[in-house]
Formats: sequence, structure tokens, C-alpha cells
Amino acid sequence: MTDQKPSLNDLLARANDAAQTMADQKAAALLLEVCSAASALIAKQDEIRKEAFRDGIRGAAKVIRNRQAAPGSALSELFTGEGTNPDVFADELSGIASTNAVTVNDLRKLRQKINTAPEGNDDIDNDIRRVYYSVMSDRNPTSADILPPGSPSRSLDVATFVIEKILREGWWTLGNSGVNANDKPVGKVGLTPTQSSKPQTAATTPLTLLSALVLTLIESSKSR
Repeated sequence: MTDQKPSLNDLLARANDAAQTMADQKAAALLLEVCSAASALIAKQDEIRKEAFRDGIRGAAKVIRNRQAAPGSALSELFTGEGTNPDVFADELSGIASTNAVTVNDLRKLRQKINTAPEGNDDIDNDIRRVYYSVMSDRNPTSADILPPGSPSRSLDVATFVIEKILREGWWTLGNSGVNANDKPVGKVGLTPTQSSKPQTAATTPLTLLSALVLTLIESSKSR
């Protein structure tokens, strides 16, 4: 078995700890400066990557709006569904490219909207898209991660697309209480294979899954 190499963040943390106990003050100060510079570079690289993704989204919106997507391409396949309006989809992408990071308070407000809504609506859809792209921008997203047109809060297909893209290594379940077929659906979502999840329910199946997802994101944010 090969030893797993420590991450850059782990090395920086160890270097910072070592600097605190070094007898040579000049060497300690130099090590702390190096750590600070490396941390700033990492933060800058993260922002460059996020901005590149935002630029990619803006470019995709322009291609869609101008009907320039080549037949058979990933972009053209995103809006070939019946009743899909490419201009509306392009506007959605343009708006997403300029959104700010989602906070835990934003997630709590969204969960309240989901749990009290009698059915899906555009307001919930817009918030879910913000959450989705906020998560994607922290990774190394590609055009395959562009959310397809449709309503996450009213379409089970779009809701599961959102969840499965966000999870990567996680899991989700959906069903009912098992007592009565007419009972409300019950959903659970875990971001990791071992993460426990509280059962959630909402007025519709897509809303139930989204409620479970948002709760899990809230709980995960608390543990960081």
C-alpha cells in the first residue's frame, strides 16, 4: 500500500505550526511569509478557475441565444426538448454567471420556501440554480455540468440531475412511509457514503428531494 501524499493545504498547516515553535525567529518569519504567499496564490487560482467557469457559462449563453450550437453538440442537446425556449435558457445562464456565493442563511430561507410551497415555482427554481452553480464553481466544472433547461422544483428528472451532480460520492433515496400509498413522499440525501440523513417530506416528489438536499447542505456547512 502506498502512502497518500499530503495535500498542499495540509502542508501549509504543518508549516504554520512548525513556524510557531521554531527557535530561529528569522527562519520562522520567513516560513510564515512563504505560507502566506502560497495561501494567497491558492485563493487566486480558485478565483481564476471560478471566473473561467463564469466566462464559459456566458459563452454558452451567447452560443445558445445566437443559435450557433452545432447539431449534435452538448450545448445543442441541452435545449432540444419539446417546448424548450433557447432564449429563456440563455437568459438563465447569463443571470447565473453573475450570482454571488450562497450562504447558509440563503439555504435556510430556501428550505423554508420548499417546505411551505404547495407546488414548485419559478422562485424556488432560481434559488436551486444558484445553489447548484455555487457548488459547481468550487470544483473543476465543464460544459457537461451546465444545468439543463427545465424546472428543478417541478421536474423529477431535473431535480435528480441537480442532486446527482452535486453528490458525486453521495447517495439519495425516495419513497413513502410504506403505510399508505397516498402518503407524502419521503426523501433522504447524503453527501458521502457514510453520512446520515434526516428524512424530509414536501408537497411533491421533486420538492421532497430538493428539501432533503438543501438540509444536507446546511448540516454539512455547520460541520466545516
